Amino acid sequence: MLNKRGFELSWEFIFSLLFIIAIIVMMSIWVGGQSSGFGLQKQILAKEICILIGSADPSTEIIIEHDKKLTIEKKDSGIVVKKGEFDRGYFYDCYLRDNIEFSKKDDFTIIKIN
Repeated sequence: MLNKRGFELSWEFIFSLLFIIAIIVMMSIWVGGQSSGFGLQKQILAKEICILIGSADPSTEIIIEHDKKLTIEKKDSGIVVKKGEFDRGYFYDCYLRDNIEFSKKDDFTIIKIN
């Protein structure tokens, strides 16, 4: 026969154990993502694109080849570089002008400066 206090202790132990396991899994995923270096690659790519756009003359077309999962797009006055659909991405505010158009075709991003 299991007393009520023993059941409560086991429930608290199981809940605490599951909570600790969840934290360890989340930390492992975060450390794995940071150690791959892709976050830093997104930052560098966004800044390089900003420099390219800033130094380009009007009526210039810039074509960037990249992985199909990678998305480069304009957001407000900056650039967002994302990998995959669920990635929040890296936003770099570089004060883009309104006359810049971004389009994606397969594994290319085409940036037109009018």
